[in-house]
Amino acid sequence: MDPADPEAHFYLGSVYYNLEDYFSVEKELTSAVKLKPGYHQALNFLGYFYLEQDKNIGQAGLMIKQALVLDPENGAYLDSLGWFYYKKGKFQEALSNLERAASFLTDPGIYDHLGDVFLKLGNSDSAKLNWEKSLKLDSQSAKVKTKLFKLTNHGQ
Repeated sequence: MDPADPEAHFYLGSVYYNLEDYFSVEKELTSAVKLKPGYHQALNFLGYFYLEQDKNIGQAGLMIKQALVLDPENGAYLDSLGWFYYKKGKFQEALSNLERAASFLTDPGIYDHLGDVFLKLGNSDSAKLNWEKSLKLDSQSAKVKTKLFKLTNHGQ
């Protein structure tokens, strides 16, 4: 691997992500961004990774917003921004960004996030609808199945 190649670091970070080697994910994605500050894919991936890890939330939001400046109609980046607002407890902002993300991209993760936001907003019918959409796209998601089960069985 060429240590000066940001794409190599990005893809290596992706491999480490799939292997659940989170220390190496952060190291490789950080290297990619340092080598190429406008690398919007790496900015979004690292930002979203931080949100998943519940760390560097403010920095994550800045990176995701920077990625969106570079690619404003990217559904994955809008999903990340929506998830950033969710993590910040700003559920209306989360909802508007996630709905916009869904207009650009059909993705089970976006519908899962929409379900979470609707549940926080007290709209269990919309939460259920979005989790069902998520499962239609990824029928193997144990996480979404559990959420639907808890909602429809009132946690029983």
